Amino acid sequence: MPNEYNSIKIFADLSADTLQFRKSMAPITSTLREHDLNYRSGFPAKLLISHQGAIHAITTLKQGIQKLRDWGLPQPATEPTKTKVPKMSLEWTVKRKTALPLEHA
Repeated sequence: MPNEYNSIKIFADLSADTLQFRKSMAPITSTLREHDLNYRSGFPAKLLISHQGAIHAITTLKQGIQKLRDWGLPQPATEPTKTKVPKMSLEWTVKRKTALPLEHA
């Protein structure tokens, strides 16, 4: 393998919404890990939990807290908090109204 490829790094390219969803589900996933319950992220923004041979889809923290309650698991220490996802910079959304000048050779 050529030297230029010796240090390739791979990063997950997740949207701000996905990252915010994962952060908001941290109290639920923490409790699931403590009780050895398997879970994974689904798309779009959902938490898939394996419990007693079934897969349960959770899309809100409130649903997750209710599922934990239904299963007799301890409630997370924190209640839902509302945080806003930062808006995309206008640099990415504004369209050019004029064409860029062409360079002449």
